[in-house]
Amino acid sequence: MAGKASVGRLLACIVIVSLFSAQSIANDAGSGGDAGSTQGTATALPATNSTYYGNLTSGSDTSDYYSFNIPNSTALSLELTSPSNADFDPYIYDSSGSQIDYSYTTNQVESASTNGTSVGGTTVYVEVDWYSGSGQYTLQIWIFPDASPSQNDAGSGTDAGGSGSSPSGSITINSTNQTVQGWISDAWDLYDWYNITVPSDSGLHVAMSFPNYSSNSQLSLISSAISYIDYEYGYNAPFDVTSNGTNVAGDYVYIRVYAGSSQGNYTLNVTLFPTSGQPGSSQNDAGSGGDAGDTMTSALSINTTGNSTTISGWVDETWDENDYYSVAIPSNYTTWASLSWGNSSDDLDLYLYSSSGGILDSSTSSINNPEDVSANMSTVGGTTVYYRVIDYSGVSVYYNLTIGMADMSSLPAYNQNDANSGGDAGDGFSSALYLTGNGSYEGWISDTSDTNDLYEVVVPTGQAIEVELWWPISSNNFDLGLYDNSQSLIDSSVSDNPEMVDSGSTNVSNTTVYVLVQSYSGSWTSGGEGNYSLNITFVNQSDVPGLNQNDAYSGGDAGDDISNATLVVNNTPLSPTWMTWEGYADSGSDYYDVYGVYVPSDHGIYVEVDPGYTSGGSFELSLYDSSNSLVDYSYYNNPQSVTSNGSNVGGDYTYIEVYAYYMSGMYNVSLSIFSLDADGDGYYDDVEYECGSDPNDNNSIPEDTDGDGICDFIDDDIDGDGVDNANDTFPQDANETVDSDGDGLGDNADSDDDNDGWTDTEEHSCGTDHNDSASYPNDLDGDGTCDILDEDIDGDGYENTQDEFDDDPTEWNDTDYDGTGDNADSDDDGDGFLDSTELDCLSDPLSHSSVPDDTDGDGTCDPLDGDVDGDGTDNEFDAFPDSADESTDTDGDGIGDNSDPDDDNDGYQDNADSFPLDTNEWADFDGDGLGDNADTDDDGDGWSDSDESSCGTNPFQLQSVPDDWDNDGICDIIDPDDDNDAWDDTNDAFPNDPNEWDDLDQDNVGSNADNDDDGDGWSDSDEQSICITDPRDSNSVPDDFDGDAICDQLDDDDDGDLVLDFDDEFPFDKSETKDTDGDGIGDNADTDDDDDGWADITEVTCGTLPQVASEFPEDFDGDRTCDEIDPDDDNDGFPDLEDDFPFDPQEWEDRNSDGLGDNANPLTTMDHMRLNPEATILGLGLVFSVISGTVAFFLGRRGTDEEFDEERAWEESEDDNYFEDW
Repeated sequence: MAGKASVGRLLACIVIVSLFSAQSIANDAGSGGDAGSTQGTATALPATNSTYYGNLTSGSDTSDYYSFNIPNSTALSLELTSPSNADFDPYIYDSSGSQIDYSYTTNQVESASTNGTSVGGTTVYVEVDWYSGSGQYTLQIWIFPDASPSQNDAGSGTDAGGSGSSPSGSITINSTNQTVQGWISDAWDLYDWYNITVPSDSGLHVAMSFPNYSSNSQLSLISSAISYIDYEYGYNAPFDVTSNGTNVAGDYVYIRVYAGSSQGNYTLNVTLFPTSGQPGSSQNDAGSGGDAGDTMTSALSINTTGNSTTISGWVDETWDENDYYSVAIPSNYTTWASLSWGNSSDDLDLYLYSSSGGILDSSTSSINNPEDVSANMSTVGGTTVYYRVIDYSGVSVYYNLTIGMADMSSLPAYNQNDANSGGDAGDGFSSALYLTGNGSYEGWISDTSDTNDLYEVVVPTGQAIEVELWWPISSNNFDLGLYDNSQSLIDSSVSDNPEMVDSGSTNVSNTTVYVLVQSYSGSWTSGGEGNYSLNITFVNQSDVPGLNQNDAYSGGDAGDDISNATLVVNNTPLSPTWMTWEGYADSGSDYYDVYGVYVPSDHGIYVEVDPGYTSGGSFELSLYDSSNSLVDYSYYNNPQSVTSNGSNVGGDYTYIEVYAYYMSGMYNVSLSIFSLDADGDGYYDDVEYECGSDPNDNNSIPEDTDGDGICDFIDDDIDGDGVDNANDTFPQDANETVDSDGDGLGDNADSDDDNDGWTDTEEHSCGTDHNDSASYPNDLDGDGTCDILDEDIDGDGYENTQDEFDDDPTEWNDTDYDGTGDNADSDDDGDGFLDSTELDCLSDPLSHSSVPDDTDGDGTCDPLDGDVDGDGTDNEFDAFPDSADESTDTDGDGIGDNSDPDDDNDGYQDNADSFPLDTNEWADFDGDGLGDNADTDDDGDGWSDSDESSCGTNPFQLQSVPDDWDNDGICDIIDPDDDNDAWDDTNDAFPNDPNEWDDLDQDNVGSNADNDDDGDGWSDSDEQSICITDPRDSNSVPDDFDGDAICDQLDDDDDGDLVLDFDDEFPFDKSETKDTDGDGIGDNADTDDDDDGWADITEVTCGTLPQVASEFPEDFDGDRTCDEIDPDDDNDGFPDLEDDFPFDPQEWEDRNSDGLGDNANPLTTMDHMRLNPEATILGLGLVFSVISGTVAFFLGRRGTDEEFDEERAWEESEDDNYFEDW
């Protein structure tokens, strides 16, 4: 019987294990399998309003992709519900794989939408991405009409095109003062671009009204070379940009509007203004006769006189925002400056830069006048510094800048004798001052001019070192540090006088150490300056406790961190379960002692350290699990104690950390291991107590309906659907939680959750709440289609797009747009004539331009008027009934008497006959009363007909007179100097212009008026003043690195990459703007932006930030392949998917599933039997067969000697108990 029971148990185990090991078959979105994990393998779903279910788990299935072919003129939105205790996130991508929208909050319900992106007629991809937890999710999809708004930017009937940096599709506007209206949106239309050509001698100003603006909305003015001219953000509204004195005349510029995070209408007021005589065109900064430079490279050099020099200058917030000055500072000198101005409402700022461009000091207060800066004790002697005056706000501001210098050679900082060296101890390790050893040394230090003194000391063999620092001025606060030969800190002291440090447990024998004396000033303390004394003492190592340790009887110091922890209890059973040991730690050089203790499965740990917290310091105690996570800590108790606190740390190592906090000396550790599951039923005792089952009876276990590991008695969500029982209408049904309309049918299954007669899908499409019966769609005509989707809202047979009255079934047209429909309007076209009158008078009552004809304006239309022309003659007796000027034609020539052209019949019409009654004259060209036949100056222009013939002009045309530019009475054809400018016409490039005679570049503009004499594309004024080239030499042109027609001396963005030079680490490299790691290689070209040793593309793949040096991929085995993609994290030759211990290079297999690797814990005979049940059964059968035969043989021989004892024969043996237990 025992053998049968054993076999039965074995078979039951096999069945149970096979059930648990059966592969779970996925059925994402009803596909019968797992949804694809990439866009290329996405599961295709129909583009209909639907609800789908899917599963995600950590490790094996972390992403599900679905694809939808979106119909034309429609869009997609979704709602994702994650299971309780899990966090899944939705993402939406367009057909090219670019992200459209996403949501990665921790909310259980998250939503996303195509968000105004036009996706009709394309494929959209939806990704459900795992973040934490596992289980089934619900994905609800809605397909709805695309409501992208139509636009009419600048009256164009369309959208002003362009993107962030590209003006492609910009709208061209006229070169006039004008108002431009447009619409922009952070969801639908992020940028609008316009381009305008600026006339000669003009500038451009644009103001924008954007009522719905946000702080990051922006108005920009951008040059034709795509570089900023001016810009204004919403946080500094009103929006106002100008060409700012930049020469844009004769060129086109772009106006760019950026929505930021807003949407709405905007209005641009575009104004062109003349630039001649603009402010700042004539300056005399520092008596230079011009403007001080606008950049550091074009700074105006100042020659100081004495120790103080005052200069004057001019700035303007629009026309000249910056003035730069350079000053050469003599050796051993420092410098300072004070800036003042007259109008207190203006605000100027002052900066001081070093020769390398670094800021030494600045003064930017909005209330200070003057603003003061100083180099203080900075080493600027023998270099050139730069002062920068900035007009933060103010128009046409005149200022005074006083620049001072001071000789510092007599100060203590320049007369030091640290340790009798005749100078200053080094400021860094490389320049540390060498000291011979034991002894006292004197020095001087300052928190402004000499913050560090570093000394180098060689420690003799077998010796340790102690250092003491003392200073006489009690108000000073100096600090002391001790560093090893690798320049790592051994010990420090920052709050005492004297300060004391020592090498402690660090072995510095026969090595070089460094002693740092520091005077530091911060937010809460001032180091001060003054003399100090430094005492150095060597100590025999045998007298140093930290160098003679025996922590936990290990013969040395316990490990400093978990990775090198000293193992006190390994993975063998702990006997007894209570043990103690001693250790040593100190806060100078041995802060941490870390011990490793193996805790058996289903056990916990309790640890004490004595002493713990004391008034002079403490040994702090912390407990960590095998993943280095903190389990418990104790800082302020004596003794300190920690416990696993119910955390499951069994079956692995825990780590005990002792930390010396201002404490040095010996401590005692006491440790106890205790069981967590007294009856061995798989539920810990504290859980059973809480759930009401018996912790001492393994047949009494807690109930757990949803299998979430929380018993029903304390489970707030019995069915595990993510909604607590108190708020779950169906607490026993994991598929339902809410019944909004109380009809007994859960909302997930109910197609009309609020029972208002409209399905949930219809309400979502119509924009109403499907969970609120009071919120239902409007349906004016009651046709079952909500108004928002109904193409004929009022049901009058006219679609909304053709219906002027969508909500009035009795009206659909309003010809004159007066708000009254044609059916009710007596004058449909609004032309002032009743429809009935227009019908009688034969005009169109539906056309505003068609009105009744009324030739004589008597109020009676022509079809009804007896005298159409109103000349008093009835139509039937009027030879010209349509002409009020004629009614009779006496000579019958068809021409009314009033209009007969030739009364004297001389062949010249009356209106052209100056002498209608003189047959010899008919013309008087000059109207002097004398006929042309007798007149010697027919056109009366003052030139005789004969002179005009000689000079080649028309004597019969008043406008045709001989050219006589200089009015000397000699026509130009004969005159040798037409413009009388003393230059003979043959040598005069402009013979008819007395102000011009030279044209160097032959552009037909005289050199006197030409802004660019040599025709090299640069104005003479720019070449002469700012750009410093020859305006009459076409081969002498200014440097212009980015070719934007702004010379480099003036250009704030030399390489034209839209990043201003003072923010651009590569101002002459358009492809680079930033150098995160400061290695001189721009981030775009640098394969390792943060210089952390990991390539950027590797960090992106591994999920760390490539521009944060402190963050780099985890790489357990150090093979330079991060754990995220490393198939073998511990590099033991077994892939992680096949390795039971992927982070232990010594172990990879656990065939008996005891949580211990088979290499360190070989399989027992029983393990082999469990793993090979068929062979075991056959073997046992053979054993039993042999035993049975032997027993039968001997019983047969003894049958005649003694009766069969049935009770003894079936008495259980030790072997029977053994196999039954097995």
